[in-house]
Formats: sequence, structure tokens, C-alpha cells
Amino acid sequence: MIELRPLRYFLSIVEHRSLSRAAEVLHVAQPALSLHLKRLEAQFGCQLVHRTTRGVVPTESGQRLAQQARALLEKTANLVDEVRGFEATPSGPAMIGIPTSVGTILTVPLVKRVREKFPDIRLKVLEALSGHMREWVLSGEVDMAIIFGAEPPPGLTTHFLARESLCLVGPHDDPALSGDTTIEMDQVLDLPLIMPSRPHGVREEVERAATIRRRPPNVIVELDALPQIKALVADGIGYTILSQRYARHGSMAERLSITPITRPAIERVISLAHASDRPLSVAAGAVQAQLLHLVTQLTHDGRWI
Repeated sequence: MIELRPLRYFLSIVEHRSLSRAAEVLHVAQPALSLHLKRLEAQFGCQLVHRTTRGVVPTESGQRLAQQARALLEKTANLVDEVRGFEATPSGPAMIGIPTSVGTILTVPLVKRVREKFPDIRLKVLEALSGHMREWVLSGEVDMAIIFGAEPPPGLTTHFLARESLCLVGPHDDPALSGDTTIEMDQVLDLPLIMPSRPHGVREEVERAATIRRRPPNVIVELDALPQIKALVADGIGYTILSQRYARHGSMAERLSITPITRPAIERVISLAHASDRPLSVAAGAVQAQLLHLVTQLTHDGRWI
């Protein structure tokens, strides 16, 4: 196998017509340079240079090698530049799954950021209930997704985004909650709840908390659409459990009351996950970096509650 370094040394000898001058330019000891030349001649099985009174000149075989070596080294240099340029200007498809409850605050600014910084990335955002996110990542339907849960699921690598508490959400000025600053989980489980079905993240967290209390939640309606759940709660049909961040988002917030839950409090970790056995593409990695930076900025600005 031909190595590039001896070829580079050989070209310098031919260009400078002197071993001593080439050794000086290359910062290589002249005996070491002579040894590289001898090894190269042994590898090709022919003499590559003549030592004359006019200096070192290539033989016919040496001229042919110099020509091919020059083209090969130029191609190698271009390859490095192309790869570095690709890293600097990512392009191609990138797919991310974002739960509906998080999409209200993240999707639009993320898309704007990616379009501004990386116009050659073809970004695809899939919004749905959080229960679909892990399956999509593991199956390869998306490159990455935002998931809920403290323990990283098998097969996924996660990056921490935020931690938040879930609250009881009821109609504004609800008499059952008037004056209460918090509500215990036992009381919450007795209320008529409108909840998304499993495996939605909020529902799973509520079911776990209910298991600790050894009693099921009183779910009167299952509905896999969070905006409609908020509308039903605002109309006094029942109560629900949401993050304070999502409950306070949108015009419906003025018609809702929000009460923290205690004994036990329901906390959840929000993470960005990708498959452990599939490295992210350059485009997907760029989107990941932008999302992490966006969440940090939103948290710092107080817009992520």
C-alpha cells in the first residue's frame, strides 16, 4: 500500500532538485529523507531520481510518479476541504418528533433557526402525542424526538432539556378549587378527569402516581387532543392534568385555573433522544445542536416555565 507521506517527500525532492533543500523545507533530517526515497524506489522496483551536477533530477519513471503523486495529493486535499465544508454547511434531510404539548413553544422557533442558519437542511417536524415518540426514534421514522421520563429507555441516548411539574387544571373560578394554592393527589384522583389515553406521557405519569396511592384515577373521558381537552375543561365538563407551561399557553389560559399537585408531586424529565445504534447525520446533528441551544435560551429568558 502506498502511503501519502513518502509521495509528498518525493515531490518536494523533485521540485527543489535537492535532498538537502527538500529536507530543510520539510523539516526532516536529510538521512531520513534519503531513507524514504530508497524505500520508495524499492517499493516501485525502479530508480526514481538521478544525482547529477545539476542536482537531483527524476528519471522517466520518477517523472511519471511525480505526475500521478501530484494529482493524488491534490485530490486528497480537495476531499478534506469538501468534508470540512460539508460539516460547516450541513445539508440533506433531518427529521424530529415533537410532542404536541412541547411543540407550542419549540416548533416555530426551531424551524426559523434551522432555516436561517442551515437553508440546505430539509427539516421535517412530526408533532403528535408523546407516546409515539420513542417508537418513532427506535424504528428510524425520525432521527430524534423529545421524550418524557427520568429513566433513559433501552436503545436510546438522551440529552436533558428540562424538568417540570404537572398541575391540576380546572375551569376558571371553579368553586371546588377557590382559595386552594395546592391540592393533594388523593383529592385529584376523586375529580372527574379528562385525560389522553395511554401511552401519552401525562397519562403515564398520572397512572404511576395513582399506583402509589393504590387507587385508579377517575377518568370520565379519554381524548387524544390536548387543545380540545383544555376547551372542555374551560367549559366546566371536567378537570385535567397538564404542565403549567402548556396550561398557560394560548388564549384558553384565561379561562383555566392551575393548581400544583402535592403528596406526591408529579414531576417529569424532558429529554431529546436518538437511537444509540445509529449516529446522527451531520444535518440531524446540526438540528439537535440548535434545539439544545434554543431550550437553554428559552429557560434563561423565563419563557420555559
